[in-house]
Amino acid sequence: MTSEFRGDFSRDSFDPHKHFSRVLMQQGRVQLDADWNEQAAILLHYMRTLALDLMGSHAGNGFKIKPVIDDNGNITDLTIGTGHYYVDGILCENEKKYDQEGKEILLSYYEQEDYPIEKKILPALPFLVYLDVWERHISYIEDDSIREVALNGIDTATRGKIIWQVRTSEKLKSATSCNEIEPTWEALVQEWQPQNRGMLRAKVEKKASDDTNACIINPESRYRGAENQLYRVEIHTGGTKEQGATFKWSRENSSIAFRCLKQNGNQLTLNMSARDSTFGISSGQWVELTNDNNELLGKPGTIVKVAKIEGNILTIDHYTAKGSINLTKNLHNLKVRRWDYQDKKDTKSKNLDKLLLLAEDNALSIIEGTDEENWLTLEDGIKIQFQPGATYRTGDYWLIPARTATGNILWKQNPDGKPKALPPHGIEHHYAPLALIIGVDNYSSCRREIRSI
Repeated sequence: MTSEFRGDFSRDSFDPHKHFSRVLMQQGRVQLDADWNEQAAILLHYMRTLALDLMGSHAGNGFKIKPVIDDNGNITDLTIGTGHYYVDGILCENEKKYDQEGKEILLSYYEQEDYPIEKKILPALPFLVYLDVWERHISYIEDDSIREVALNGIDTATRGKIIWQVRTSEKLKSATSCNEIEPTWEALVQEWQPQNRGMLRAKVEKKASDDTNACIINPESRYRGAENQLYRVEIHTGGTKEQGATFKWSRENSSIAFRCLKQNGNQLTLNMSARDSTFGISSGQWVELTNDNNELLGKPGTIVKVAKIEGNILTIDHYTAKGSINLTKNLHNLKVRRWDYQDKKDTKSKNLDKLLLLAEDNALSIIEGTDEENWLTLEDGIKIQFQPGATYRTGDYWLIPARTATGNILWKQNPDGKPKALPPHGIEHHYAPLALIIGVDNYSSCRREIRSI
C-alpha cells in the first residue's frame, strides 16, 4: 500500500511486483490481518491499473472549475463541478448537493471537506488549478461512526479514505493555455513530490565477534525485542538534511493515539481505552499534539514530553514544547499520538545511540550515511541508515516488521546480502491539472473529459 497505513497492523505484505491475483484462504489455518489487507490491495491495484490504462493519467466528467466574479469584476472564489474524475486510476467523487428549494449548490473552493484552507484568498493572476489525490488512514479518532457501540468503546477495523484537494499554484506564470502546461507538468510534480524523498536501509545489529566462528552466534546479533513489532520511521520536518530535516519512530506503527476531549492549560483529558500499558502513554514519553487540519495539509504537529498521566488526564511538560499547545480551537479533532524514541537527557535511558540527536522540533535529526557509516540504532538491535542527497517530506514513512521467531526484521536484501535502500512506503500523492485561470473572462479547462457509454 502507498497510503497513510497508520493502524495496528502486523505488516503490509502487498507487493505489486509479485503479480499475485488473489489471496486463497485454507481451512483450519490462522487468520492474519496482513492476508486480509493484501486481498483488498490486490483488487484495488488491478482496478486502478485498468482505469489508468483505459483513461490515461487523468480523465472524467466532473470537477469543472469556474471562477466566481464579484460586483467589482474580481475573481473571489472558484466553484468545483460535481461528478467523477480519475487520477492515476483513483476515483475522486464530488456528489451533488441541493438547497431546501431543490436547487443544486456548487462546491466552493474555500469549503472543501478535506482541504482546510488557511487564507481565503486566491493567488494573483494567472494561476493553475489542480487536483492533489492521496489515501488517508481513518480510525475511530477521525470518524467515530466506524466503531460498534455494542463493544463499549473498543475499536475494530479501520478504513482508507481517498482525499482529493483542489489546489492552486502560481508556478506557471508564463502559460497561456493548457497545452503549454503539459511539457512542464512533470517538473512541477517533482516540486510537490520529489523523486528522491529519502532512501532508507534497515538491518539488525551484527557484532564483530559473529565472524570469528560460524558455529557461534552472538546473542546481541539479532532482534532482541520481546514481541513482534511493526516499526515505523516517519519524517517529521521535511527538507534536506542541511535544512534540518527530522524524523520520529514508533514500535507500534504510530497506532497509539487518543482523542483529546478537553484542555485545561497543560492538562489534556483523553478518551483512553487502551488494552494495557503497552498501548497507553507513560510519563517521560514523547507525544505529538496534532489535528485533522495538520494532517490534511501535510504539516507536523507539536512534539512535547509527558510530565505525568493520571487516569485519562495527561499533563504536558510545557517547557519542552517548541510549538503551540493552545489547542482549544481544534478540540473537535485534536489527537495525542505516542512516539517511542527517548531523550538522552532522560536518566532512565541507557545505551542510546550517540548519533540520535534531539532537534529543535523535539524530533530526531536526520543523519545520512553510506556503507557502514552513520547507522542509527532504534532499539533492540534494529539499525537504520538514511542515504545521502534526499529532500524529505513530512509524513513519508518506512515500515520495519520485526519478528521474535527469527530474531530478525523483514527487509529486502541485495544479492550480496546487504539491506536494500528503499524509498518511502508512502504517502504517495497523485496530481492532475484542472484549469488555467488567466483573467476574469480568460480561463480554460485542462480536464480530459469523458462521457458515459
